[in-house]
Amino acid sequence: MTLTVPTPPRPRPRAGDVVVLLGSEEPIEGEVIAALADGRYKVKWTTGLGYRDRVTTVTADEIRKKP
Repeated sequence: MTLTVPTPPRPRPRAGDVVVLLGSEEPIEGEVIAALADGRYKVKWTTGLGYRDRVTTVTADEIRKKP
C-alpha cells in the first residue's frame, strides 16, 4: 500500500506582503493592498517600467511572495 502525502497549499499573499510579478523580463515588485474574495489581489507596484505607482488586480498564479 502506497501512502500519498498531498503537497501543502502555497501560502496566500496578504495585505502588506511584498510580491514579484512572474513572467516578466524585468524585476517588478509591488505591495498587496487588498485580498479580494475571488482569489485575486490588488497590488500597488513600486518598480518596473509601466508598472510603477499603478494599481492592478492579479491572480495568485501571476505573483509570488518575495523571499
